[in-house]
Amino acid sequence: MESVVFGLIGAGGIAQSQHLPNLSRAPHAFLKTVCDVREDVLRQMQQKYSVPHATADYRSLLSDPEIRAVVVATREDMQAALTIEALRAGKHVYVEKPLAETSEACADVVAAQRETGRFVAVGFNRRFAPAYRKAKEIARAEGGAWNIHYRISDEYWRWGKGYPPGVRVVHEVCHIFDLLRWLTDSEVASVYCAQSRADDESLVLTFRSGCVASIMSSGYATMDLPKERLEIITERGAVTVEDFVELRTFGFAHREPVLRFAGHTHPDREFTHKYLLESEGAAALFALRRLAWTLRYAAEANVPAEGQQPPPDPREVRRYLNETSPHWNYMVDKGWLPALDHFAQCILRNEPPENAGAQDGLRASLLSHAAIRSRDTGAVVFMDGDETG
Repeated sequence: MESVVFGLIGAGGIAQSQHLPNLSRAPHAFLKTVCDVREDVLRQMQQKYSVPHATADYRSLLSDPEIRAVVVATREDMQAALTIEALRAGKHVYVEKPLAETSEACADVVAAQRETGRFVAVGFNRRFAPAYRKAKEIARAEGGAWNIHYRISDEYWRWGKGYPPGVRVVHEVCHIFDLLRWLTDSEVASVYCAQSRADDESLVLTFRSGCVASIMSSGYATMDLPKERLEIITERGAVTVEDFVELRTFGFAHREPVLRFAGHTHPDREFTHKYLLESEGAAALFALRRLAWTLRYAAEANVPAEGQQPPPDPREVRRYLNETSPHWNYMVDKGWLPALDHFAQCILRNEPPENAGAQDGLRASLLSHAAIRSRDTGAVVFMDGDETG
């Protein structure tokens, strides 16, 4: 099978959890070179995934004529500049979200993409989640989306402590801005954001199509609560998706009332959940997340877990959660692998990809910063309709 030769710049957390295993599994991609400034991580990832070449100098990667595409997965403040340099080196680029921390930097990427004619895909992978593609298909066929609610909640209080307060909307909610634009096939007309405390917010968006959407974004949930839920009201009826694993339809006599979707796996981790989610859907998801939270809570508090005496050994729990169990926020299929492989196929065919592009990255950034302005001022922010860069 014909494949695109890729290089990867950045071998940190998202690369290790997604891009490295997915590049090794994608039918139409071949990873030739991995780049990172940390020599120990670089050599470890090269050996683990049998990558032919490793380098600490990204310029040597960009100068390789065999490499046609580059995945950029670095710190947010480096991604726009690296994307532009890769484009001007003649490479197609798949870059992680957010495309940049500022809208001005995103606009520079849009300009470079137009200048070079190369493809840019921004890592808004939810467009390729099987459950969401089906939800959009159903909503379109049933008169379109008229009212949407989206919840995205997680333990940001635990894992996001290194970020300053109030930037969750830039780093996480940007995903949902892009997703809602894609689901509605419409641009946002206005944004309103209110917060109860930093990184605990509600947002209301109006769309030029007439749709309205609300987003509940909270960084104060716990592991036992599934991270994301989507609800769409159509012309007359509804579609819901529970954290990418279970889709339900309401009011459509000619459609299946329940559809379930397999989970996503990592080659280092236990994989039973993939099949449990496909067969049992949300019930399996709730049980798995509750198990993880219960074990961790019992180990940290030194109290018995449900149905267990004595309390679990904290070392065993840490080993299970950190080395054996699924990645809890990554065990559902959010579309990472199909997004990457679709991008590779479009490069082979020289066809514009369905992935979110540089302009979509810019739009998400403009919406993120409009939400911050609304939050700070208490006013509705109206988008001027010129969000294309």
